[in-house]
Amino acid sequence: MSDGTCLANSLGVVPARHPPSDFRYRSAEETTTLELDAGKAAMPGTEVPRDHVFRPGQRVLLLEDSDDFRAVLHNYLVSRSFQVASVPSGVEGLREILKDPFDLIICDVMMPKVGGENFYWAVTRVRPAASQRFIFFTGHQNNPKIKFFLERVKATVLIKPFKLETLDAAIGEVARKLADWRNTRGPSQTGIADARSGR
Repeated sequence: MSDGTCLANSLGVVPARHPPSDFRYRSAEETTTLELDAGKAAMPGTEVPRDHVFRPGQRVLLLEDSDDFRAVLHNYLVSRSFQVASVPSGVEGLREILKDPFDLIICDVMMPKVGGENFYWAVTRVRPAASQRFIFFTGHQNNPKIKFFLERVKATVLIKPFKLETLDAAIGEVARKLADWRNTRGPSQTGIADARSGR
């Protein structure tokens, strides 16, 4: 598939252990097609701070289905001077990705409609560099399917329940990963060209 990847809502056809060629989700309530354009959806790639710290004002996409917990995390991130977009599932998350780039993605693994795993594959299919920008959290770390996914993608993971201060450490870990990744690939390979070429 080219720059425009069709994200069609069709239930239960996304392979659990393999990146899907199309993102699919289906529900009785809605049938929606989202066209994810690599240019519009490209994450920033060259602005990783050299001191391994995310800077005030950088954009965070937060995905969590619990309204209360999402509000707590949202307010905490805002207090740390991030610009935060908060959504309850991967469907809304994909719509946010279409509108704006994000520096960091903090994502629950188990959510209704589109969970963290399918959201991850949908985003990283058109933007491989985004794989370095995820923090996942879960209370189901012993679930074999979830464990397999998290180990496969080598993600930064927080186990529920966690202290908010632990989130700071996770963000720092992602910043270090991004800096290391940028240093190994070089600035010329971390921008929008990365999304278009699939490198």
